[in-house]
Amino acid sequence: MSHEGLVNETDEFQYGSELQGRGYMTRTDTLVGLSIWILATAAVMVGFLNLYVIKKLSIFHNSFGVLWVSRTIGEIGANLPNIFYAGPVTIFQPKDIDPTAGIVAWTVAFFFAFESCIMVQSVSANRMIAVCWPLKYEHIFSQRLTKTLILITWFSAAFIIALYYIVPCSLLGYSPRYHEFLFIKCSADYDRDYSLFATVGNRGCFAMCSCALIMDITTLVKILQIKFKNKAAARESTFKRNVRFFAQTAFQNITMMGTLVFQVLANNSKESDREEYFILAYDTLILTHLNNGLALILFNPEVHEFLGINFWRLKKKRSGLISCSTTVTSGTLTITAKNDN
Repeated sequence: MSHEGLVNETDEFQYGSELQGRGYMTRTDTLVGLSIWILATAAVMVGFLNLYVIKKLSIFHNSFGVLWVSRTIGEIGANLPNIFYAGPVTIFQPKDIDPTAGIVAWTVAFFFAFESCIMVQSVSANRMIAVCWPLKYEHIFSQRLTKTLILITWFSAAFIIALYYIVPCSLLGYSPRYHEFLFIKCSADYDRDYSLFATVGNRGCFAMCSCALIMDITTLVKILQIKFKNKAAARESTFKRNVRFFAQTAFQNITMMGTLVFQVLANNSKESDREEYFILAYDTLILTHLNNGLALILFNPEVHEFLGINFWRLKKKRSGLISCSTTVTSGTLTITAKNDN
């Protein structure tokens, strides 16, 4: 789909015109705006549920749990602007929006989302060490190192976002018309329609998540090796827990890689002229944050028990399994059938 006719260009340059609504709503605007609002609200609610579960369950009172909390806070913060700004303005398409509003929405969302993106590397490394070198895990991922990684991650996100304001003509803001964060032109005669800094940033995030995916593959190879060559170790509860935690991490990295493909293609630039890239880049990022929160719930039976959800019991009920017991009394064989439901 092309954006032809969506932008009312004038001869007079207006800073932040990219961040204005069209002044009327279309069916696409309504659907996209609702999808942003619904997905973001769900992601925030599931994120807070993750924080509550981690606080209550002792299996997450470790380095992995602390890193997951930091990443979850990043995802919650990244979706708040979608609930209170991006979703509503996409639906209603107001004109005469102060560009500052769109810039602030991008600043808050990008700061938290970038922290979450960086933290993915630490979570993947945590799982790789736990599975590949379990005896060294406690020493490597000590409490001190975990806190240091978290502080470095948050300071790095703050530093990167500050560079957008320091490097001339690099700022982005949310555009209701294009359903994505867009580069803001500095002047009418400025020939570039994309942010060099954002271009490097998008590709940098893709490279970082690729490294996380490599760590996941390394972890998966080790899991398979243990499963087939060391049956006793594969049956240990600690190993099974590490596998579940790894599944959570790998699940989020796969969805994130798909999101970043669209981010690179869209490149926060109107020049891409592909509306589907903008929509997919924006919505799949929110969906990735939602998937990350759901992974903690879906992959851990301890969480199922805590929340009162028993997937295995539900499956058992559907299959209608029957257990049989036999007793012998005075030479008479009695078979008693008992429905496990």
